[in-house]
Amino acid sequence: MKIKLFTLLFALGLFQNASAQFQSAYHVHPNPSDTITTMDTYDSPAHGEIENVSDDTIKVTWVRSIISITPGIETAVCDPVTCWFSGVGSKTFALAPDSAGQLTVHFYNPTGQAASGIVHLKLTNLGNPADTLTAVYTFSTLTGTGDLPEANVKLFPNPTTDFFTLESAEEVASMRLFALDGRVVARFERAANNTYQIGHLPAGNYVLSFEDKNGQLFQAVEIHKR
Repeated sequence: MKIKLFTLLFALGLFQNASAQFQSAYHVHPNPSDTITTMDTYDSPAHGEIENVSDDTIKVTWVRSIISITPGIETAVCDPVTCWFSGVGSKTFALAPDSAGQLTVHFYNPTGQAASGIVHLKLTNLGNPADTLTAVYTFSTLTGTGDLPEANVKLFPNPTTDFFTLESAEEVASMRLFALDGRVVARFERAANNTYQIGHLPAGNYVLSFEDKNGQLFQAVEIHKR
């Protein structure tokens, strides 16, 4: 029995040590990336960058999911290789050791309308499929009702199991929680204690949008629900 217990504890220690030492081969920043523009601006990029922090060339596949978008707005991804057409939803590129390249989402507004959008990118290191990252990009136009709030709302804990709490959320009037397929799975009005329950939802990843008193999107973050 003592031998079995020692073996179990030893294996658990190795697992925890390996988990603690795991580091992704690449970073994406800023994340989330937000862009606020005027209605007469045709192309509004939410800028991002991907950096290979490993000693090896990596191949990364990105997959775009449009979480929410005003009808008539198109989006397109620029990765370190090229800027792709709006209809391209996934590509793979190589990134040399200790190098960086763009990972930007463009929002196109051909009719000059009041609009907003949220795009989610999932990134996978093909050399190690467990090494995945996600990034969120948002777009909003000013409508003449004043400037939008700064995108500095903080959410914790994340990952979470039952609830989340917000900091620097004085300008948040309402929120929508999206599944990654774009479905709205919950809505929240501002609570006095800035704490919100999501324990009833299935485990998975979600995107939470923050809206001001005029109902305009000004920030979005990803929530990891265990």
